[in-house]
Formats: sequence, structure tokens, C-alpha cells
Amino acid sequence: MIAYFLLLVVVALVQVVNTHESIPVSCNSPIYCEGPLLKTVQLARLYDDSKTFVDMPTSKPVDQVLEGFKALGDHPGKEEIRQFVSSHFAPVASEMKPYNITTSGPLAWSDKVDDAKYRGWAEVLHQSWARLAFQFDTSSLCDGCVSSTLPVKRPFVVPGGRFREFYYWDSYFVIEGLLQSGLNSLALDMIENFLDFVDTYGFMPNGARIYYLNRSQPPFLTEMVNLYFQKTKDVDFLKKALPVLDKEYKFWRTNTTVTIRHNDRKYKLNRFNVENHSPRPESYVEDYNLVHHGPQALTPKQQSDLFSDLATGAESGWDYSSRWTKHHHQDGGDLLRSLNTRHVVPVELNALLWSMETYLADWYETYGADLTTDKQRRRKTSYYRKQAHQRLDAMDTLLWNDTSAEFFDYNLTSHAQTLQFSAAALVPFWLGAVPARARTPAALHRVFDTTHALLRQNPGILTSTAVPTSMQWDFPNGWPPLQYVAIHAMRNVDAWLDKDRYEGLAKVLAQRMAASAYCSWYLTGGSLPDAGLTKLANTADNGHMFEKFDVRSLTDSGFGGECKFKYRHEKKGFMQLFCMGGGGLDTVQVGFGWTNGVALWILNNYNDLVAPDCTSNNIYPVPDLN
Repeated sequence: MIAYFLLLVVVALVQVVNTHESIPVSCNSPIYCEGPLLKTVQLARLYDDSKTFVDMPTSKPVDQVLEGFKALGDHPGKEEIRQFVSSHFAPVASEMKPYNITTSGPLAWSDKVDDAKYRGWAEVLHQSWARLAFQFDTSSLCDGCVSSTLPVKRPFVVPGGRFREFYYWDSYFVIEGLLQSGLNSLALDMIENFLDFVDTYGFMPNGARIYYLNRSQPPFLTEMVNLYFQKTKDVDFLKKALPVLDKEYKFWRTNTTVTIRHNDRKYKLNRFNVENHSPRPESYVEDYNLVHHGPQALTPKQQSDLFSDLATGAESGWDYSSRWTKHHHQDGGDLLRSLNTRHVVPVELNALLWSMETYLADWYETYGADLTTDKQRRRKTSYYRKQAHQRLDAMDTLLWNDTSAEFFDYNLTSHAQTLQFSAAALVPFWLGAVPARARTPAALHRVFDTTHALLRQNPGILTSTAVPTSMQWDFPNGWPPLQYVAIHAMRNVDAWLDKDRYEGLAKVLAQRMAASAYCSWYLTGGSLPDAGLTKLANTADNGHMFEKFDVRSLTDSGFGGECKFKYRHEKKGFMQLFCMGGGGLDTVQVGFGWTNGVALWILNNYNDLVAPDCTSNNIYPVPDLN
């Protein structure tokens, strides 16, 4: 209880700081935040992953931990540091315990899935939430012990792998999956946790750790609220959420707005922006080495700027991508050293904020009568409509490219669009943040020309068309959330055109996304005896869901080039069968919440899909557009 109390004290201090301003408070723990203890332990490289140490709760009270560190002296050796950590810290995730999910029978819609293998796999995904659901529990910690976890009162779902806490934008797709599974209560718990965080800190942190308190992630909370509201029609919940969503909007408006002058007019749009002057605690060694051990020495200002751009890249959720760099054709650390993230105005962030403004205007107009006076309700409705109108005008002028019929990021350094395709360009078409000249039939008929051409070359939606950079949010990787966005975007454009121009393309993408996730699960040991899918002889595990995929092939690592990154625990022979997306971490993460959610949504919405033969390179043909 004392550990929980100490964290609540931190929360209270944060609340006081944020009473008069929206700037996020920085991490202030003497253990898990920038300081001599963190630097000493992390640079000792006790663990392959910097995140391991900062996810370990203490096994002794804070004052004893600090005294033990002081006793090490100025230049302790690696074994002395190892002994210090061993005697003062508990294993990772000691403050968490599994949350018991009760699933009442099979999926309500599983009988609609025609293919027996996909029907059985959907049930496996349905049951998989039990392995990813947790709750915060300090009962095993000593009095005075602390953890880096930000406490929540309700259960939550984690992505999986090294991610042992819930994250912001990941959770939208997790919640989609929970709602597909009929786990409405757990979906609500997730959203309520986010609302509590915004109410406490003034914004939603990157994730539920104290070291994430200096940054957010793409603002999906309004989309989560809408997703749940559309499923349940719970008006009381929506009314409860509205004032908190106001607070989150104020955070983005206050801290990330930029004014851009163009043709003697001023436009306001938003960027990701984190001021950070030290390595991120969870990526300490990687950041430290990049900044201090590069091919050329950096000035103090350059070091500070790079630390800020690294943290800002993490806030974007696309950490990292050539979208955020000054150069697009270098590789490895040199490219990361050219990060310019804070000077990029991203398409998807502004589409999300337009959606937030539009929903808040609609919801205050329709449901705000008993939340405010009639005058205040009209004022809020008018304010949000005006902000949405002005943002769409700015997106039209600065982000929309009529020649290419695409949205592009705007670079504040070059004062021009970055003319490189990324899947972020499809987010406005998913959310509806599309200006009038981009909604004409002539424009809409051209919107997916690039996407269509790319799908003829690769089985999935590319994250970007950059040459391979070794960054995980670039070619050749494809990410489940981006496939979900693209499918929704195609369906929306068909509705606006009042015809089924992209229906076939959307279905092909759905087929390929489902096949990639299904085959990775099968080729890592998944089986469905009742459906005639027997376990591969060369696998020891029971099937895994992965965070990302190599879009060059559904099943064959030789298709489209050699794949360098593979599932760490594969057995001999398996390496020739399947290839996962790479970049970033050298181990592809398993779990995996957003992949489960997207796959369940696809199987429910495209129930006539047929499971592929995962031992062959089965590429679904791309239809011609009408």
C-alpha cells in the first residue's frame, strides 16, 4: 500500500503542476528518470534491452535503494552494479498480476466465418486476450518500495512482448478487438483508465510508466470513445467523457500548434513536439550511444535537439521512419542522427485532431444540454466547428497535393511538402478529414492509384516507399493498424463515390493482412486439430501473433529480396518458410494486441475469406479498378 501511496503522491504533484498550464510534467523519479543511478546502471549494459531495468520495481524502500547506490562510490565495476541491482530490485512485472477474463462460450459471430480454419483461428484470437490482460497489484512489494508503473484502478490489456504496460495509440486497435470479442466491459475499463490519466496529468502519456510522462502519442482517445459509443449507445458514458476530452484537446492545442505563413495567409496545424534533453530511460543506451558516439561530435545544442527529436519520434508512434529525417537514403545511425521530427507537420496527427474537433462539436450539440448552460453549449459547439473548419482549410492548402491526389507531410524546415508516400496519407480518408476539392469524383478516382500500384508489387500496404533504411516504420515493413486504416479508407471512398470501385481492393488487402497474421501464427506452432490443421513438426511453440510483417511476401522469405529479421525462437527449417518485419528492435515482438484486434475485425467483416496454404507463396491477385 505504501508503494501505491508514493505513486499517488507523485500523481498529486503532477496535478498541481498542471493546474495552470498544459505542459506535461517530466519524469521526476530518482531511480527511473534521468540521474546518476539510471545512467550508471544503464551504461553498465546489464541487459540487452534498456527497458528491462526501468521496468523492475524496487525490492527495498526508496531511501535504502539510494543509500545502496551511494555506497557503490564514483566508479563501480559492472559486477558491483549487477549485485546492487540484484539486491535492490525485484523481477520485471512483479507489481502486475494476470486479470481473469471470463469469455462466455465461442465468439457470437464465429458461425458466420465460412472457412473452418479461419473460424477456429478466430476462436484462438478470442481466447488470447486472457494472456494479455493484467491489473496493477502492489501487494507483493515491500512498504516503501516503488515501481515505474503509473497506477490504475482497472484492468488493462498490454500489447505483448517487451511491452508490459498499456500504450496509447496501440490500445485503439486492442479495444476494437475486445469489442469484436464481446468484451465490452474490459474495453470500457481500458477507456476509463485513459480518461483517468488525462484527468490527472492533463494529457494521455505515451504509456503507463512514469518515464513516459514527458510525451503523448497520436490522440486516439476520442476515437476510442466513439468506437465504444457506437457499439453500446451509452450516452451517460459519453457525457462523462466529454469534459476530459476537452482537457486533452487543450493539451494538443497549447503545446503542439504551429503557425505557417503561406501566400500571405496564416494557417495553424499541429506537430508532435517533445522537449527532452537526455536519453529516454527505456532506450537509454541506444540514445546515449547515438548522440555521444557517432561519427562526428555534436555540439551541446545538437545533442539536446537530437534527444528531443528522438523522444518526439517516439511520441509519433512511428519510431522511427524516414518521414522524420532530413535525409532519406542513408542507413543506420547516420540516418537517425538526421532526425528532424519536431519540424514535420504530420498528416495523421492533423486528421485525428480534425476528427476530435468534429466529434466534440457534434457531441456537445446533441448531448451537452445537461453538462453546461445552453449558452456554453452553443459556444463550445461553435468553437469546435470553427477549429475543424480552419484545420481542414489548412490541410487543403498545405497537406493536400492535387497533382498526386495525395496528402503529404509538410516540412517546416524546407517550407514545402515532403513528396514521399506513406500510409499516413490514408488516415484522412478513414476519418473523413478530406477537403472539398479532394472529395470530387475526379480526385477520389485517383486517390488510391499509388496504393493500387504498390499492391501489385507487394502483398501489403507499405509503411512508406522509402528505400530500405533499417527503420521499422519504413519499407519493407507493414503494420496491422495501417492495413486497418487503408481498408476503412477504401470503404469510405466507395461510399462517397456511391459505387464499389475499391471494394475488391479492400478485400484483397483484408485477405493479405489476415493471411500474414494467420501464417505467422501457424508457422510458429499454431494448430487447429478440429479443423484439420496439424502442428508443424519443426515447431516447439504454440503459435504467436506478431507486431509487424514484411510486406514483400505472405510466406516466403525469398520473395522480393532476402529478409534479415526473423522470429528469435524459430527452429531449423522454419527460417526458410516465413519472414517477419524487421528494423528497430532486433527481435520481432509477440503478443500482439493490435494484430489480434485487426485480425478479429477483418474476420468479422470479411467472413468469406479462405485460409491460405502457408507453406507456399500464395499471393492474392489485385483486381483492376473500374
